[in-house]
Amino acid sequence: MTVHKPQLIRTIPSLVSEENTKSALLEYGKNWFYDFIFSNGASTFAPDEITGAIHRTRAELILPLLDSLFDGKWHEIRCLDIACHQGWFATQVALRGAQEVIGIDIREEHIDMATTIKNLSCLKNIAFRKQNLFDLSKEPDEKFDLTLFLGILYHLDNPLEALSLIRSLTRQICIIESQIARSEAELECLWGSGAARKGPGIAIVPSDECHVEGNRRVVLVPSLKALYAMLQAAGFDRLYLCVPHRTACEQYRNYDRVVLIASVL
Repeated sequence: MTVHKPQLIRTIPSLVSEENTKSALLEYGKNWFYDFIFSNGASTFAPDEITGAIHRTRAELILPLLDSLFDGKWHEIRCLDIACHQGWFATQVALRGAQEVIGIDIREEHIDMATTIKNLSCLKNIAFRKQNLFDLSKEPDEKFDLTLFLGILYHLDNPLEALSLIRSLTRQICIIESQIARSEAELECLWGSGAARKGPGIAIVPSDECHVEGNRRVVLVPSLKALYAMLQAAGFDRLYLCVPHRTACEQYRNYDRVVLIASVL
């Protein structure tokens, strides 16, 4: 018996002609950051090989896992893609038949580009909106079966607050992908009149000017052990580290960049 594996990266169906699709995509010039592949032959591409390799490894680590977890149940799944950028992962989840996918991003251009992809496709189960992730706290009753938190944690100056907020929004599974600080020996500090305390370290590094989340000059990048501790403090019950294949992007093989699954019991 032949077992057919589900397609890893789904082609985007479109009722628009290849010529009209290419014309709409060209409105954004070379600002596309992902490989969006349409059924009519039109496509966009990552800007360089390193970016493309990171995207391919993320897809290889995350999408088969989601297909396994939600096989036969996609129609029941509500997904929130936080800092969705141009909507690549949100689109892939929508293509799998999720009940509803919402992508948010603080940058208007990202939302415009994600919405362009949606409008060129046949997808009705996806929507994008411009929103700061910390404004999600104003919607306390919202719950999502799947939350995606990809490529944003290491751009924040308040990562624990962000993770606690995401936990409050997650009903089942959160996928976190991030650069992490290289692990060193635990740090030690005195604690009032008590014994000294130890814990894993967090790197404080200069922020990119183009990243406005947190609006500070520095960001806090946890080591892997620190990220585990922060996720547990945020209230996630179980944590799983995705192990990269030997052909994965070097950053993942060296655990300078990781994918974690945080689950809620």
